[in-house]
Amino acid sequence: MRMNRRRALAALSGLAAAGLTGCSAERPLRVAVVWSGWELARFRRVLEGEPVTVYSAGNDIAALLRKPVAPAATPDVAIVPQPGLIRDPEIRSRLQPLTSQDPSFWRDLVTGPGDGQAKGVWFKVAHKSLVWYRPEAVASPPTGWEAWWALCRDRAASGRPPLSVPAADGWALTDWFENVLLGHAPDLYGRLHLLDPADWGDERVAQAFIRLACLWSIPGLVPGGGRRALVTQFHDAILDVFRYGRADMVAGPDFAWPVIDRYRSPGREARWFRFPCSAGERPPLLVGGDAVVALASSEERGERFVARLTGGEMRERLAPWARAGGFLSLGAGLRDDDYPAPVRPLARELRELRELRGLAESGKPSAQATGRSIAFDLSDQLGGALAGGDGQGLWRILTDLFAAVAVDPCPPGKAEEAARTAHAAAVEAAASRADGS
Repeated sequence: MRMNRRRALAALSGLAAAGLTGCSAERPLRVAVVWSGWELARFRRVLEGEPVTVYSAGNDIAALLRKPVAPAATPDVAIVPQPGLIRDPEIRSRLQPLTSQDPSFWRDLVTGPGDGQAKGVWFKVAHKSLVWYRPEAVASPPTGWEAWWALCRDRAASGRPPLSVPAADGWALTDWFENVLLGHAPDLYGRLHLLDPADWGDERVAQAFIRLACLWSIPGLVPGGGRRALVTQFHDAILDVFRYGRADMVAGPDFAWPVIDRYRSPGREARWFRFPCSAGERPPLLVGGDAVVALASSEERGERFVARLTGGEMRERLAPWARAGGFLSLGAGLRDDDYPAPVRPLARELRELRELRGLAESGKPSAQATGRSIAFDLSDQLGGALAGGDGQGLWRILTDLFAAVAVDPCPPGKAEEAARTAHAAAVEAAASRADGS
C-alpha cells in the first residue's frame, strides 16, 4: 500500500494530537497502533505517565512500516495485527530482532524463514472460535455443524431469526470461513497461507464455501434479511442479540464481551459455545492477536520498551483492561481472576495450550497429540491478491458470497453454485501470486 499525502498528514496530525513536542532532551518513543476508540483509550491509559507518544495509524500501519513519507511519521515501535506484515521482506529489513519468551507456535508466526529471528513479541491475543448466545433462546447449544445448521433452519422456519451476521465487516466473514475450514480440514488449513493454488483448489476448501453458503442462504436466518446484514457491523450484530433481542446468536471473538457487558439489556444473560465443527470432534481453536515490533532505528530504547510491555511488570496496569474484557495475554503475568467470569475459561485454555506447546518443545506430547489444536487467523497471514481488508482479497470474496446467497431467496442448487464461484475466485487469486501477476 502506498502512503499518499493525505494519509501522511493524518498520521502527523495524530502525533500532534497525542502531544508530541521537541522540547525535551530525549523525545518520547513513538508507538503506532491500529486501534481506535475504546481500545486506543485503554492502551493510552496503560502507558499513562510513560515517555511515549501513542498514535493510531489504522489501516495505514503497513505503509508506515514499509515506506514512511516523513521522519516525524515513522514509529519507533508498532503493534501489528498481521504476522504476514512482519514476515514481509521489506518490512522485516527495518525491524530489529527481539528476545521472545513466547512458545514456538506464536514465535514461529513472527520468525522469518531466512534469518530464523523473532521480530515480534505477542502483546494481545484473541480467542476467535466462539458463538455468543442468550440461554433463554438457545436451551441446548449444538455440538456439531449439522446440529447447528438444523437449529438455525428450524428457528428461522418458525419466524425467529437465529443469527445476527455482521457482514459489513469482512473480517467477521473470514472468521466464519476459517472456523469452518479449520473444523473440517485442519491439516489443509495450516498450508493455505503459503498460497499454493493446488491447496486452494482442494475440494475441502470448496466444501467450506459450500457449508457457509448453505447456512447463510437459510430464509429468515438474520433479522431484516441479508441486505440489512450487509450494512450491519460487529457491534450492531451484538446489539441485535443482547440489546434488542432480534436474533439469538452471534459468532464473535472474546472481545465481544465488553460490548455485550456494556450494552446488553438489564438482566439479560450471555453465554458462549465453541464454533461447531464435525460431530464428535474436539473443536480446534482459531486465534488472532497483536504483536509488538521495534524498528531498528529505535535501537535499545525500542527493545527495552517491548520487553517491559510484554513482561510481567506491566500486570498492574494491564489488569483493568483485562477485567473490562477485550484483552487476553500470553505473558503479562495476568491471573484468572484478572479476567471477567465469562472470559476466564478462554484465558485458561490459551494458557494451557501455551504450556502444552512448551512441553512439545522439550520433546514431550504436543498439543496436537493430546487431541487439541490451535491455528492462527488465516486472513491475517495471507499475501498477494487474497490479502487486504476494506473490500479486497478474501474479504471481498466472502462478502460477495454472502450477498449472492443471503439477499434474495436462494435454492440449494444456487447456493452451491455461488460457493463454487467463490472458490474459483480464491483459487485464481492464489494463482496470481504463484505466477507473479
